[in-house]
This record gives sequence, structure tokens and C-alpha cells, in this order.
Amino acid sequence: MSQLRAGILRGGAGFASRALVQLMLFGVTIVATRTLSIADFGTFALATVFLLLVRALFYVGPYEYLLKTADTPSLKQACFIANQVLAIGGVGLTGIVYLAAPLLFGMTEVGILALLLGPSLLLAAASAWYEAVLLRAGRVRRYYLVTLLGDATGAAVAVIMLLGGYGIAALVSQTYVRLGVLMVLYVASTAERPQLTIPFASVRTVLHWSRERYGAVMLNFTSGYGADLVLGITLSPAATGLYRASNRVVSTLVDLFAQPLQKIAQANISAGFKHRDDVRTSWLTMLSGVGAIAWSGLATMAFMAEELVPILLGEKWQAAVPLIVVFCLVKSTTLLDAVTTPFLVCHDRHRDMLRIQLICASAAIALALMASPLGTTAVALAVGSVAVATSFAYGAMVLHQSGAGRSAIIELARTCGPQLVTVVSALLLIRWLLPQSSGIGSLATDLAGAALAFAAAGFVNRRRILLAVGSLGYVPMPQAR
Repeated sequence: MSQLRAGILRGGAGFASRALVQLMLFGVTIVATRTLSIADFGTFALATVFLLLVRALFYVGPYEYLLKTADTPSLKQACFIANQVLAIGGVGLTGIVYLAAPLLFGMTEVGILALLLGPSLLLAAASAWYEAVLLRAGRVRRYYLVTLLGDATGAAVAVIMLLGGYGIAALVSQTYVRLGVLMVLYVASTAERPQLTIPFASVRTVLHWSRERYGAVMLNFTSGYGADLVLGITLSPAATGLYRASNRVVSTLVDLFAQPLQKIAQANISAGFKHRDDVRTSWLTMLSGVGAIAWSGLATMAFMAEELVPILLGEKWQAAVPLIVVFCLVKSTTLLDAVTTPFLVCHDRHRDMLRIQLICASAAIALALMASPLGTTAVALAVGSVAVATSFAYGAMVLHQSGAGRSAIIELARTCGPQLVTVVSALLLIRWLLPQSSGIGSLATDLAGAALAFAAAGFVNRRRILLAVGSLGYVPMPQAR
């Protein structure tokens, strides 16, 4: 099988799976925004912030250590136990949230929801371990099949219950149904099973290695979700709901590309590191193949925000328009994080990442507090500027570590630039030539113009794009010793 074909199959499976998942999850968001009040949506967002933090930790530390480390008898068991220790601590955290919620947010609902969702962390920790086992074995397509089925089942349950009038209980049920299905399918997909024994020395080694990664992710999470808490405390849960819904609209598009790119980059770079293969500039090549499409899509969404919001979320969410534009700009750097973070982790640069995150998280919270009196858009701009700075700092570190020269950066621009410039030019031309109106007609015009512009530029630039896509199928081989 040629590398190009492998890249198309490997990347295509991931992107197609993620597209279906994102559409289903976005469908849940749309139904939720139309059936719940903005305040109720914000209440659920506040309750899940703390759980999302713990879940994010499951996918670093032991997860990354398992992917990058040569096999030992106790490796997998130690990583499983380390994740479960973290999960137990997370369940205890929900009790603190329950007690603190009336003081922080002036309501008990946030704490009650956190308690209800707490036990799901134990399932999430086990699910993350099985995911790492599959990716370590190179079974990326099986991973996507499992997540597709799990997310689809959870989304279906949520939509049915929301339409049935169950409110926030539908979103709680979605969490448990999704994790339950994932666990069943993961167990059926691999013969690997956690053992009853506890290799204490190996667990300590894994947790010791993970300290900086935990710290970096907590600080990164503070940068990303600190705004939710600041808005909920200084303004209202409704402000948090508006901020989170806008973020979710843009994340639907971004995650479609960033999540598969990150998984493929993790698998490729980790395998290359283990086998001592040279993957110095592969991160840039993988980024360029995905960025050519994703960045054009984000530019299109920013142009369409005014027409998109009332159609998708409803008229009551009109204040989300400027937030969506801001998030489109900020989240364009998420693709960069998808390839730089695996590279830095494999090369044990997590302490340097922690230092950067400490500075950026402090700046994000300070700027969010300063901007909160000016409203949600000002907070998004303030926090977003810090996120962009963090991504560029990681990029600079990887450029230095990998030895990628100016020619590699120029190649990235040549692969992605023509599509982005052509799409933006086409959308500006449409705005100038055609009278703008709200509704489906204007939305369809923008989409058609952007699609034609992208297709034309992509055809002219097809050689570079195909080479970049082919890099997604690269599987490093062990070097002879």
C-alpha cells in the first residue's frame, strides 16, 4: 500500500468518524439550546467544568507514558492504576464542589449536578486506558469505530430525553450511557485486561513522570475554562451559558480536524520516538495537510456567524455572534497544538511546557477578571489572546527541538496559504457584490462561494496537499540494532 493511500485511509477514517461524532454532539447542543434556558445551559456548564478538568488529566501522564514507553511487564498495569488513583481523587473533588457551589454561584444546583456526575470519572479513567492500549497497538481505525458508536448512543439518548422534557437530566444520562457503551466495546476490542496486582514501584514512576504534565494540563485548563468560572461568579450562569455555547459551535468544526490530527500525530511521533526513527519535520507536514482545509473552514464560519446563530441556536442566542468570530480566530491555533504537544511530550519537554502554562494561566485569569465588567466578548478576547500566545510558544519550542528550518515553514505556507487566501477573497467579494440578507439564502451563498474557491485553489495546489495527506499514513519502523 502506498504511503498516500495509507494516509488517505488512515486520515479519512479518523476525519469521517469525527465528522459524524461532531454532527451528533452538535445536534445535542442545538436541541439543548432550544429546550433549555440560557441560565440552565450555563448551570450545567459550570457543574461540568470540574469534571472536564479531571477527564482531561486522564489523557496525559499515564496515557502518554503508555504510548511512548517501551514495553515492560508492569507498564500497562501501572498506567491503569495511576489513572484510577486520579479518578478517585476526582470523585472526592465533586464533594468539595457541592459544598462550595452555594458560596461561589449562589445556587446548589451546580453542586448537585457535580455529585451526580462524579462516579462517571471511574469509567472515564478506564476508558482512557483502553484507548491508549489500542493506539499503542496502532489500531487507530478501531478506536474511531468504538468512539463513534459510544458517542452516537449517548447523543441519541440525550436528544430523546431533551425532546421528552427531561431537561438537564438528559445530559447527565448521556454521560453515563456513552461511557458504558465505550467500556463494553473497548473490552470486546482487545484482549488486554487490568490485573488485580498493584506494582507500587511502577505506579510511583508513572505518577512521578506525570507530575509536570498534570500541572501543565491543569494550568492549560484554567486558561481555557477559567473564563466560564469567572463569568459565572462575576456575572451570572447565563453569561457562562452564552460563552460555552459559542465556544461549542466553533469547537464542532475545530475538533473535526484537530482531534484526529492529534491522535495520528501521537501514534506516529510516539512510534518514531520508540523506534529511534527520524520524525523531525513530520509534525509540520501533517499539520499542513489538515490545516489547508480546517483554516479555510474557520474563516468561512467567521463570515457566516451572523446568519448561522439564529438558524442553529435560535434568536435568543443572537449575542453569541461576536463570540463565535473571536473563537474562530483563537481556535485556529488548536491545530498547531495537536502536533506540537505530542512532539514535546515525547522529547520530555513537559517541564518547560509547565513553566509556560503557569505564566499563561495566571495571565488568563487576571485578564478575564479585568475584562468581565465589559462582557463576555471582552473576556473571550482577553483569554483568547493568551491561548494564542501559548500555542505560538509551543510552536517555537518544537521548531528549535526539531531543527525544522525556514524552508519547512515556507512549505507549510505554500500548502495552506492558497486555499485560505482564495476562500477569504471569495467571501469578501460576495459581501461586496451581493446585498446581504439574513437566513438560509445568505448562508447558502457564502457556503457555495467558499466551496468553489477552495476547490479551485485546491486543484491548483493538489500536489502539495496530497503529499501532506500522505504523511498521515506514515508508520515508523524499528531501526536495526
